[in-house]
Amino acid sequence: MDAWQRDLDTYFAKQKKTKKEIKTKQANLKKDIKHFMQGEVLPAFEALKKEFKKHKREITIESKKDWAVVLVKRNSHKEFVYEVNISADAGDLAACKRVYTINKKGKLKLRVEGKISNPGNSPLLISIKKDDIIKDFLEHYKDTTRAR
Repeated sequence: MDAWQRDLDTYFAKQKKTKKEIKTKQANLKKDIKHFMQGEVLPAFEALKKEFKKHKREITIESKKDWAVVLVKRNSHKEFVYEVNISADAGDLAACKRVYTINKKGKLKLRVEGKISNPGNSPLLISIKKDDIIKDFLEHYKDTTRAR
């Protein structure tokens, strides 16, 4: 076998190995996202829904693989929206929030976008827990809906 043939064989073997590593990494990322969404985000939203119902607020929860949103309604009118998005940041999974408020015309307006507050001040999924999401949600909700 000539040198160029060995070189070509090595190249394709390396490509095959790299593709397998990428697939494995993607599968692990999907598993981590699912675990975070089902273990932290959705339980936080469900807990909020239960409590808000006691205060005559209707909460609607929607979610996809890497995204979840809570819509709070009071007397059938939109009052507040809190969204959690997950993205890959340099190979690590990070979560961010978007907070929407209702303007005078009743339209949603993006008010805040950024990290979910947590003790480690980190956007990484491993740093964010259910209680952090609830606390961050309530901080923005109370600030937005406070009587002025």
